[in-house]
Amino acid sequence: MKFVKLLTAAHVAGVLRHPHEGVLHVSDDDAARLVGDQAAEDVSADFADRDTADLPPEPISNAEPDVPAADPAPHQSDVEPKAATDTKPKAKASADKE
Repeated sequence: MKFVKLLTAAHVAGVLRHPHEGVLHVSDDDAARLVGDQAAEDVSADFADRDTADLPPEPISNAEPDVPAADPAPHQSDVEPKAATDTKPKAKASADKE
């Protein structure tokens, strides 16, 4: 397992991650890909092995398990069209001329 610091937004374990999230704990394959693509720098040397031995890699899903799934939005072809409305601007009343 490696620690990387993202230089730009990149997909890590199937999730789009951003540099403001800080250092990420990723697999060796992901670290090699990110460093090779110049999307991240390897900062593993900054962490002691004894301190990081028990840390799991970044999870594949960041969804909370007890959040109910949202109802999908209907497709545009399944929605009734709105009635056409007159969108012309109304003429301004002209001032009375004497």
